[in-house]
Amino acid sequence: MSRARFVFAGALGVVLAGCVNEETRLYEIELDGKVAVPDGAPSAGAVHLAFHVAKTFGEGDLEHPLGVFETRTVAGVGPVRETVLYPLDEGEGLVVYGWLDSDGDGVHCAPGQTEEPAGLVKVAGFPAHALSFSLTLRAPCVGPESLYP
Repeated sequence: MSRARFVFAGALGVVLAGCVNEETRLYEIELDGKVAVPDGAPSAGAVHLAFHVAKTFGEGDLEHPLGVFETRTVAGVGPVRETVLYPLDEGEGLVVYGWLDSDGDGVHCAPGQTEEPAGLVKVAGFPAHALSFSLTLRAPCVGPESLYP
């Protein structure tokens, strides 16, 4: 093996060894909840849920609220039971955001659609392995950033 090939093979080994990811620590949470809409509001359609870290770890300008770590789709409004794996090294707090896909297209408030209600709730009691929440979808066509304080 020539010296150039030996150096190249060694450099490649160092680069590949440097690409090992850090270990992610996950915290399993069993969430029991209820998703509802106000009385008289349309309630047909799937509900898309996004589970967020309430406040991500960062300093100064890099600190920001909300960091989605899991998404799910449930059949509709009503009781919800989900198990999520919360990334402990990402931040603190747990937020659940959801929206009702009333037209069934899988897109929140596509052009011409203004009636897909959304809601957000900060889950109390975190951290714990079993938590409950109640989420009411009442704000039409609003993303999580607009609903979070």
